[in-house]
Amino acid sequence: MFTFPSRHHPLPGTSFAASFQHPTGLHPKLDLTFPASSLSPPQPACALHAYLTLPSALFIDRYQFSDALFLKSQNLIALRALSGEQDLEAPDWVIPAWGSAALFEIAHPPASSEEETWTATIPTHLRYVKPDNTTTSSSSDTAHLSIPAPILFWACPADEGTKFTTNPFDRANLGYDGLFGTKTMFYHVPPAPVMGDAEDGLLLGLEVPVLDAEKAGGWVGIATVAVVVAGFTWVVWKVLGGGGGAGGKVEKGKEGKKKE
Repeated sequence: MFTFPSRHHPLPGTSFAASFQHPTGLHPKLDLTFPASSLSPPQPACALHAYLTLPSALFIDRYQFSDALFLKSQNLIALRALSGEQDLEAPDWVIPAWGSAALFEIAHPPASSEEETWTATIPTHLRYVKPDNTTTSSSSDTAHLSIPAPILFWACPADEGTKFTTNPFDRANLGYDGLFGTKTMFYHVPPAPVMGDAEDGLLLGLEVPVLDAEKAGGWVGIATVAVVVAGFTWVVWKVLGGGGGAGGKVEKGKEGKKKE
């Protein structure tokens, strides 16, 4: 008797797999792989998007995505939104917030493409992580991170005359849908049954390198103190030496003036 328009719809017939490239290193790259044959928009005006929620140990460098050639090489169109922690230098243990969230628009293969799979790569960067902050670790020089699996969806303009405000069950602007207009419909691409590096389908596991405190011993602290002391001594020596030289020139100039 009653029907209400909905913003969110499942999209059967296609799926995606998410996994990090190996070796991980300090710049983990996330691969989103699709079957190219089934990756077609529900409507011609739809755009494919990926929404990432990253913990504080990982971050996105927004300046990296200002190069059109780089975006094309990764099968990306643009970084549409980035919120949360964006400090490019701070280590993980000084980050006050939970992390960051990013919205990417992803390129999709043309209808005439003969490729079997289509992969979009999203580069991330690792902050320095404390070894004692990890609860599980395969070795003392690696840390285990749990990362929410990305959300893949097509964002499409709603048909003319669609009135979402009449739906009593509609809840808008609760997440990434707040980054789009009020007349946007979302068609969600489900994850593949088996995801690379997946822990339970909702999280991706990632092993990242950290400093092994036991192997490093006390030489790291000693070397750090030595470098700081040497640097401070050099700065003081340059300041005192430069000031004395300038003072001597001033006095000489004054004497010369008096003689004249």
